[in-house]
Amino acid sequence: MNNAKNNDFFRACLLLSLLLLFYNTVAIYNKILLSESINIVSDNVDELIIKAIKNITENGTYIQDNPKPCQQAYSVHYTLLNPLNRVHNLRNPVSKKYLCKELLAFFKGSLNVHDGLAQASSVWAGIANENDEIVSNYGYYVFHEKIPGTHNMTQYDWVIYHLSHNLDSRKALININQPYHKKLHVKDYPCTIGIQFFVQDDYLCCVVSSRSTDVYWGLPYNMGFFSFLTELVYVDLKERLDSEKAKKLKLGYVTMKTHFTQIYTRTRPQALQLFEHYKDYQGKYFTDMPRIDDAQETLRDIYNGTHNTTIMQWIYKNAQ
Repeated sequence: MNNAKNNDFFRACLLLSLLLLFYNTVAIYNKILLSESINIVSDNVDELIIKAIKNITENGTYIQDNPKPCQQAYSVHYTLLNPLNRVHNLRNPVSKKYLCKELLAFFKGSLNVHDGLAQASSVWAGIANENDEIVSNYGYYVFHEKIPGTHNMTQYDWVIYHLSHNLDSRKALININQPYHKKLHVKDYPCTIGIQFFVQDDYLCCVVSSRSTDVYWGLPYNMGFFSFLTELVYVDLKERLDSEKAKKLKLGYVTMKTHFTQIYTRTRPQALQLFEHYKDYQGKYFTDMPRIDDAQETLRDIYNGTHNTTIMQWIYKNAQ
């Protein structure tokens, strides 16, 4: 009799264990495989940042066992509907000045940290390698690095070539994170994987794939550069296309698809303070950054380190 009871108890425990295993498996499947990406959308970068911070503080997971503890969200898509509204005002004058300095460093494209990004912030010098090199200068990969076997085309040239020949092209892609960046024991590793441009319903759009995005130090300025680049591609295409196609083409959105996006513990108080700054603006957005009115002249400014165009004059002025 006791053996029978023991067998029944064992079977009940086994059944319960199997049910718990099944429940946990289903829960993991629903959470990971069936979870939808979070889409955060705004027509200006300030509101986008506020929505990003709100999402992470309300829904993010705390990551403590890490050299840089943070609160983190997963699979978040940030979309700026109007790429012209790219200037982050909530931390002015610091944010506008940093954006302009980073843009100039990207235009120059130097991988030497002291010749480029360290002029925007000394933080970059702290993560450079032993040769004072930094690999996160995105401008190098966009405007300067040549593609082998393409007669000295840059990746910017590649994008323009494919879209100017075929507005339905699926090849207008810029690779940022490269296999040669995979080196052990380095601090600097590009957060951006790649940038793709395409035309959807006559709108020139840009989608960026990012492995990781810090919403306080990264998102405002990355979006600033990607939206500038989108406008530049847009104006460049308008200048090259025949009049009928050029007339139809409009400036579309910029989306950053981030696999991980976080607020680091060290900057959390400053990030939360942006809510108060946003209230001061009463939801209104303003930018005095001029539009790109001539792509070829703007590119000449980029490659020659000059500031003859209106937009480059604005960038140089606000970088001071």
